[in-house]
Amino acid sequence: MIDRRSLLAGAASLLVARPGQARVADTDTRVHVIDFSNAPFLDRDEVPNDIDGPNACTRPNHRFLDGLRENGIDTIIRYYSDQNNAGINCKNITRRERDLLHEHGFSVAMVYQYEGRSQNRYTGARAVQDAAFIEARAGVIGQPHGSAIYIGVDSDASLNTDAGVTEYFQVLNDVLGDRFEIGVYAAGARCRLLRDRLYARKGGDGRARPLATKFWVPEAPAWAGTLDFMNSGDWTFYQNKTDVAKSMLTADMGQPVVIDTDMLNPAAGNSIGAFNSDGTIRIYLPARLEAIHAARAWVTDLTAHVRDRPGGTPVSHACIARTVHVLERESEWALVDIDEDGIGEGYCRSADLAPFSRMPRYRSGCKQPKF
Repeated sequence: MIDRRSLLAGAASLLVARPGQARVADTDTRVHVIDFSNAPFLDRDEVPNDIDGPNACTRPNHRFLDGLRENGIDTIIRYYSDQNNAGINCKNITRRERDLLHEHGFSVAMVYQYEGRSQNRYTGARAVQDAAFIEARAGVIGQPHGSAIYIGVDSDASLNTDAGVTEYFQVLNDVLGDRFEIGVYAAGARCRLLRDRLYARKGGDGRARPLATKFWVPEAPAWAGTLDFMNSGDWTFYQNKTDVAKSMLTADMGQPVVIDTDMLNPAAGNSIGAFNSDGTIRIYLPARLEAIHAARAWVTDLTAHVRDRPGGTPVSHACIARTVHVLERESEWALVDIDEDGIGEGYCRSADLAPFSRMPRYRSGCKQPKF
C-alpha cells in the first residue's frame, strides 16, 4: 500500500487526482512559505527558558527540515522575541538556527513579536526599547541590510490604541528604516492605517514612504478591516493556515514543529524581504505566485462539507472565510486540499467557493458536522 508521503513525492507522474493523491500541474501550486514559533530541534522541550541557553536547541531535526524541502517549502519565517513563551523554549532565533536553515536551502524572513496582544503596548517609548533589541538580535544572526523585519501586532485592531501604534512605527523607522524594510503582521485595519500614514522624515530619494511597506495578514477573518484590506489587494502575504500539526508537511518527521502556511499576493511584488545564505533578497517567480494564488479559493458556505467523492459521503468540512487549495475541478465539484500539504481530502461543491480575490464576510457558527 502506498503511503501519503510516497504519493506526494511521486506526484509529478500523476495525471488525475483523487482524494489521498497529490496533483502537480505544469506550475507548482503548493505553498512554499511557512512560519513557526518554535525551532526545528529535537531537544527544544528539554532546555531552560532562555534566549540562547548554553544547552538550548543543540540537536537539529534534519528529517523535519528535509521533509519541508521535499514538499516544496523554500522560505521559513522565524522570530525575534525578548523572552521565550511558555512551552516555546526556542522561539528566539539564534545564529546556529539561521545557519541550519540556510544549510537546508531555505531563505529566512524575520518577525519581531513579544507581548503582541498586550493592551497599550505600542508606544514611542516602547519602540525605542524594541528597536534596540531588534538591532542587537539582527546583529547576532547577521540579518542583511535591505531585508525585512515584520512587527507582530497580534491582536484585533482597536481604535483607542491606533495613536500609539503610529508613534511606535514612526520611531522604528527612525532607528531601523535606513537598514531594514519595515513590515507589519496585523489585522487589516492596522495594515491600512500603517500603509496610508506616511513616515514624517523624507527618504533618501526625497519621497515620503508609508510607516510600513509590507503587510502580513493573519488568518483571523473576523478581525477589524481584514475583509476590506484583503479585497483591496494591498496585502503582501496572508497566513492562510495556522497550527498545522498533522499533515504531509509535518507527519513522520521525528519531533515535528507546528507550522503556519503563508501565500503571497502576486500583485504586491515577488519578495517578502526574506534573505538567502549569501545575504541577497529572495525573489520568487511571478508565474508560480500567480499559479498558487489562482489555485486558492475562499469557502463561502458557513460549513462546507468535504466528501469522499462528488455527491458522496462527508468526510470533513471547511468553514466560511477560510481557504482551500483547489487541486482539480470536475463539473460542479472541486477536489480540495484543506491543510495545505498538497493532498486532496475530498470534494466540495464549486458553488461553495469564491476566487481568492473575493474574500467573503466571516460569520460565526461553523461547526464540525456529525457524520
